[in-house]
Amino acid sequence: MDPAYYVAAGSLKARSFQLETISNNLANADTVGYKAERSFFALFNKAQQSARNLPLTKYVNDGTVLAQRAVDFAQGTSRPTGKSLDLSIEGNAFFVFQTPQGNRVSRDGRLKIGSEGELQALDGSPILGKNGQTLTINPGGDPISITPDGTISQGINEVGQLDLKAYATPYALVRTGGNRFDSTGLAEVPVEATVAQGYLEQSSVDVPTAMIDMIQLNRLYEMSLKVASALSNDMDASTINNIANQR
Repeated sequence: MDPAYYVAAGSLKARSFQLETISNNLANADTVGYKAERSFFALFNKAQQSARNLPLTKYVNDGTVLAQRAVDFAQGTSRPTGKSLDLSIEGNAFFVFQTPQGNRVSRDGRLKIGSEGELQALDGSPILGKNGQTLTINPGGDPISITPDGTISQGINEVGQLDLKAYATPYALVRTGGNRFDSTGLAEVPVEATVAQGYLEQSSVDVPTAMIDMIQLNRLYEMSLKVASALSNDMDASTINNIANQR
């Protein structure tokens, strides 16, 4: 088979993967605290990695693309909302939430008060304070104030302090859905962040740039598809001629 066909197929796979990544970013352009994903690739030479002395050239095998995604944790813009239970983080930290699957971290600081006064995410997951404890306030009590270090007070009474976490390798966080990440096994580092009450961090997706990238990728995908189609037609014609000549 023509090595160029493998290269074209690898290009199609790469462009498809990139388009899927950008589409997901655009779908979350309005998601609070969402961190955009970036795609990257590596070439894998099957012949070199095999002990079977595969009779395939490096040009064929180098067309095999391994695609991966990584999360870009760049700081998003904080937008004022004026709501006392809207929180934004400026810096390297994450909020910690208790879920049925275990503790999860997130930059989404939209909170509510549960039926029994527990501070929760919008889906009902409790947000955790220091020492892994949940935080409870009086639903009908005084206004809530939150200081930059995450200390929560209701009137003159201190309720507790938010448990903020930061990690040495945030890129190793595993996205688990619901705009949250699993931090299991990651080394923690000192928190260098502040909490802003009445603000929400916006998505880090740059919509104009993402749209331009999508247009360019669509064109590249179409070009690769044309090349693969032309090569496929040539191979079909060559096969037919070979069969005809053998008779």
